[in-house]
Amino acid sequence: MEHTFYLLTRQQQHAFQLKLAGLFIVGNLVLAGLFFMLSVLFLSIFAVSISLSVFAPFIDIPSGIKAGSLKYYSPLLIGEKVKNARLVLHGGSLFDYYFVLNSKDSAQQRTKQVFSGYIEGLLTLISEYENHQPTHITLKASSYIINPRTANKLGLRQVETDPLQRFILYFNFINLSCAMSLIKGKFTLVNMKKVYTFEGDLDVLITKKQYLVKLQQRIKGLGE
Repeated sequence: MEHTFYLLTRQQQHAFQLKLAGLFIVGNLVLAGLFFMLSVLFLSIFAVSISLSVFAPFIDIPSGIKAGSLKYYSPLLIGEKVKNARLVLHGGSLFDYYFVLNSKDSAQQRTKQVFSGYIEGLLTLISEYENHQPTHITLKASSYIINPRTANKLGLRQVETDPLQRFILYFNFINLSCAMSLIKGKFTLVNMKKVYTFEGDLDVLITKKQYLVKLQQRIKGLGE
């Protein structure tokens, strides 16, 4: 599993981002002109907000990686910098799915690849900390891929999504739906009722290493 964006040269990466920025600007100018002619210019605010939520990960993720505020544990699992003994994990963004998933694969193959990427990232995280226990680190993650039953097997418990986080999730509804559509291979709206927030102790996750190894082997075996 490779993240092809980071296989590009620095110039190629910047060229891609500039093209995307140009598309973002031109697209919004065209829409603004259309809304102006229809006397509904206020809709431009919504158009910019929606398109910005789609465009932002293609800039924010590489910038965060470069600055060190974000870290890849696998091409489809990202962690924020540990703060106050808390590590926030993020599943792959639209940016990551775009550069990692193969459009020629079936929806089932891409779904397995996403799960495999999550497990690979968790195993990398475990390898980084397993010799430094107790870590006293709390994990927090939100996902529309992993359900509470699977999370419980990893020692993670479902918790209430705080109001600010819920607002951010709903603001990114189109972004999340685009990411889900890449996985499914067809336009798919995310069911926001199935976006869960989980918390747990890293030390407990470390004890699940063998379970994750066997699960990874099973997923890869099904993909062959």
